[in-house]
Amino acid sequence: MFELPGDLAGAVARLSGGQSRQDQLGATTRQLIERYQADKPAVPGQPIMAGDREVLAYAVYRMPATYAAIRTVLGQVPDTCIPASARHLDIAGGTGAAVWAVADRWPQVTDHAVLEQSAAAISLGRRLLQSATGTANRTSWEQRVINSGVALPESDLITIGYLLSEIDTGLRTAVLDAALASARHLLIIVEPGTKNGYRRILEARAQIIAAGWQLVAPCPHQAGCPLAGQERDWCHFSARLNRTTTHRRAKAAELGYEDEKFSYLVAAPTPVARPEGRVLRHPSFPKGRVEFSCCQASGTAERVTIAKRDPDRYRAARKIEWGDPWPSPAQGVE
Repeated sequence: MFELPGDLAGAVARLSGGQSRQDQLGATTRQLIERYQADKPAVPGQPIMAGDREVLAYAVYRMPATYAAIRTVLGQVPDTCIPASARHLDIAGGTGAAVWAVADRWPQVTDHAVLEQSAAAISLGRRLLQSATGTANRTSWEQRVINSGVALPESDLITIGYLLSEIDTGLRTAVLDAALASARHLLIIVEPGTKNGYRRILEARAQIIAAGWQLVAPCPHQAGCPLAGQERDWCHFSARLNRTTTHRRAKAAELGYEDEKFSYLVAAPTPVARPEGRVLRHPSFPKGRVEFSCCQASGTAERVTIAKRDPDRYRAARKIEWGDPWPSPAQGVE
């Protein structure tokens, strides 16, 4: 289960104030939830997080989920994809969740840059990063409206988290073109794990492949997605995160955790070793076997059954989770 890094969680709690202020954030949080669930493009230059209260509500209720999703994605990327002294650019980075996730996963990323149109989000993001003890505090911020004429600085790693759902089709194409022209080693895109989020990922996937880039994760192949066109199923994954007291109060939630569903893509300009398969759902564990759906390097999605009579593979399969590669070299499976 994911939690915000301790210094970040402490900073969010301090800035959200006492219980009375946290209760006031509840109404703002509900408004933001309704806006994001509407799944409609925003008007460039008119940020959803326009004021201090909206930004603080976002940091309390959405920053933990964004961090958990991006951090989960980064865990599926080999260390060899990122060079020493790498530079990270986050596009439309909000209050900086991707910076914290990348800094936690790859300390060798020595510089972070965030482009964000909301002055209030930049202000709060800077304040939160003042508590950072690692490379996350080496971050520059630039107030920038993302439009069709966007030009991006060359960076080793570019992250685009939950942006494509907020911009129209033409702007999505322009932003991805700019990112593909500027990323030297990795491009990472994360979207909501809804059917619409998956469709946007499919569009980005086609554009990335057409540009000659190689998919790193989750896809173990460059062929068409085997789940495309299905009505009841689509490629998405999940990260479970712990809810703090502040988080629960802002969302009027009872459970001490939530599951953030997301779809994603990781791509590189040059070939990277890919796993033979990717686990597409939670495995089931009938007596004496493990069963799971797996996207295969052949371009198909297949049901895999590992029986107890194959002890090495069975032992490894008992440890796998939704979203893991299969077979996993880290688990000793040949």
